[in-house]
Amino acid sequence: MDEATPRQFDIDPRLTARWQSLVDILYVSQVTFLYIFSAIYPIVGIVFGALFLAGSLSAGGKKVGRVCLILGIINTVLVIVFLSVFMALGLAGALSGIGKG
Repeated sequence: MDEATPRQFDIDPRLTARWQSLVDILYVSQVTFLYIFSAIYPIVGIVFGALFLAGSLSAGGKKVGRVCLILGIINTVLVIVFLSVFMALGLAGALSGIGKG
């Protein structure tokens, strides 16, 4: 064998499968964390979604970005709706007690 050809290493296929399964588990847990974080903090979800959608080269990364962006937008809308409903209910409760005397 001469110096120009690369050497092939003998790697146990079971070890390769274990490492691949560990990488898959870490990927799934990272994606799950991103989804949960996007659901709890909508602005962060929008930022992560835009970054992943614009910066990712793979289709899987773009899918994760799209889901984070959608979760962030949905939760932002829900927060705005809930805040406006609570403010309206609070204002209605405050105004109902003004005329009584």
